[in-house]
Amino acid sequence: MERLPLHDQHEALGAKFGEFAGYTMPLYYRKPIEEHHTVRQQVGVFDISHMGQFVVTGERAEDFLQYALPGSVRTMANGDALYAPLCREDGGVLDDLIIYRYGPTHYRVIVNAATRAKDYEWLACIAEDFACKLEDISAGWCLLAVQGPQAFERLAPHVEQPPGALKYYSFAETKAFGIPVFLARTGYTGEPGCELAVPREQVAALWEQLTGTLGIAPIGLAARDTLRLEACMALYGHELREEWHPLESGLSWAVQLDGGEDYIGKKALLAIRGVGYPYRLVGLEVTGRGIPREGYRVLHEGEEVGQVTSGALSPTTGKAVALAHIRQSVAKLGTALQVEIREKPVDAVVVRRPFYKNPTLKA
Repeated sequence: MERLPLHDQHEALGAKFGEFAGYTMPLYYRKPIEEHHTVRQQVGVFDISHMGQFVVTGERAEDFLQYALPGSVRTMANGDALYAPLCREDGGVLDDLIIYRYGPTHYRVIVNAATRAKDYEWLACIAEDFACKLEDISAGWCLLAVQGPQAFERLAPHVEQPPGALKYYSFAETKAFGIPVFLARTGYTGEPGCELAVPREQVAALWEQLTGTLGIAPIGLAARDTLRLEACMALYGHELREEWHPLESGLSWAVQLDGGEDYIGKKALLAIRGVGYPYRLVGLEVTGRGIPREGYRVLHEGEEVGQVTSGALSPTTGKAVALAHIRQSVAKLGTALQVEIREKPVDAVVVRRPFYKNPTLKA
């Protein structure tokens, strides 16, 4: 397993470690529920330097990404960010990623760590047909995420481009504490905040300023998972998989089907929409006793109708909640279901997503 560049700093802070996507990652420093509440109520900082970072440059960079992704790349303005699934020809999801547009000939792409090599190989093959260059810059860059309702207030005096002045899903190249950073108003917690890409050799200095000078609490992977689950943000390998297409995985909003240009997987997705699809992603609230977990069977009148993709006891709501991939026929809001927990069916109900929403997130 690989270690993050800040591994020694995490160890000094008392982090408990675990394996994730081939990396030794800090799971938590204090109790995960305390870290969860810190982000919901105040502010925390995550080391997410395991994420992959690519750069796309060249005369036809925009054409390349428009063909490779099902989102509206062509309509992006300079400084915009765009979330999109990466699809196969049959519509299966290879990964989900965010692209950032400097201009029509220059983009940054952030991908999941577990799929970084696969993504690069896939995109490099496509790029051969376009006048552009794809470069994996992951080794030279780190990524820190500052998230929580106090994030903008705490950072503003120390960042040349105050993050709160950026619109949601946009970015700027600026300086934080005098350190050059790529600052994006994005995140994976459902809270206001930003993500800062910083050259590897300067990440320790930035981390010290955030956790030392500002006293922002470090947060581990365990709380990151419950935060994103409450906000119903998909995790690749759970809600998103190669054998599932984005329409059934809750990403219809991120896919352009009517009009627009051709892209990889469009014909397949149009055909799928035309005939319908038997499964979809829903939110569940377990009303009986027990906590749903990934892989647990979902039942309807004793018959298996799907499976839990992610589940936990929500620290914010106090309810046991889950995302589940189930049959369309039982996916209507309010449908009574059961989740098989420790070989016993436990009552659950289909509820509206997300389980938690901060109204100021996109303000």
